[in-house]
Amino acid sequence: MSSSVTISIVTNTAIAASKGFGWFVTGSPTLFAETIHSLADVGNQILLKVGEVRGEGGPDRMHPFGRGQEKFFWALVSAVSVFFIGCGINIYHGVNAWLHPEAAEPFTLLVVGLLLLALALEAWTFRVALKEIGGVAGLKKSRNNVTVLAVLLEDAVALIGILLTLLVAGVSHAWGPHPEFDAAVAVAVGALLGLMAVFLAAINRRLLIDISDPALDRAAERWLAARDTQTQVRSLVLDDDRAVVFVRSGRDLPGSFALGEALKAHLKSAHGKQVDAVYWKFRTGSAGPDAKEPA
Repeated sequence: MSSSVTISIVTNTAIAASKGFGWFVTGSPTLFAETIHSLADVGNQILLKVGEVRGEGGPDRMHPFGRGQEKFFWALVSAVSVFFIGCGINIYHGVNAWLHPEAAEPFTLLVVGLLLLALALEAWTFRVALKEIGGVAGLKKSRNNVTVLAVLLEDAVALIGILLTLLVAGVSHAWGPHPEFDAAVAVAVGALLGLMAVFLAAINRRLLIDISDPALDRAAERWLAARDTQTQVRSLVLDDDRAVVFVRSGRDLPGSFALGEALKAHLKSAHGKQVDAVYWKFRTGSAGPDAKEPA
């Protein structure tokens, strides 16, 4: 289970309340956009948590490889909701405020203080999510960990949104309320949410269509080649850190079961990937009893 998802649900609830109060006081379109943004984040992270819980289900008759792909489905639902709720409402409200500007109250020191609190909370949850995914170096290695990746991206966009809102507050204090500028920032926040949603949806769509892990395939082929076993390896991603492996060999391999067990142990220790089973296919005859069962 991801700790960053649970933490983000709590912090974004508090952040949404603070932004909502600021919008109620000032009537700022940007603060309205940011309130909707944070409420959408809370809903999305609840969906991610649902995916985590349901994805814990082990193998059964209907799901022989477990239910790990539930995470990808719920993360896809989360991305779609970001697009239609976060992006759609924000852009609509921002454009409407731009075309029909209304007088807004200046940002008070209390509202600015609440925004700074929201900034600190978002920075903390971003740091937790970045650490959980393995830092900047771990982003590529853990690209299938869509739950934490979604939290990380949502927090990054939220940080940008709060900084833009603080910019609106600065303009308000220096030159008075500017509804057109305020509305433009609201549209920009909505556009950022839309781009993030499309990116996350594309990742989850890819993972839901029986995708292979090329890095895992290459690692398995190198390991087998070092043991004088020329093979073609294709994996099937089951979860963010689980897969099954299919090995095609041009010759019989007596002892393939033991070789498959050693391969699974190597991939786990060297690459942090759990391989549930190794399935063998031989082009020339059968490798005997070992070929009939997955390793």
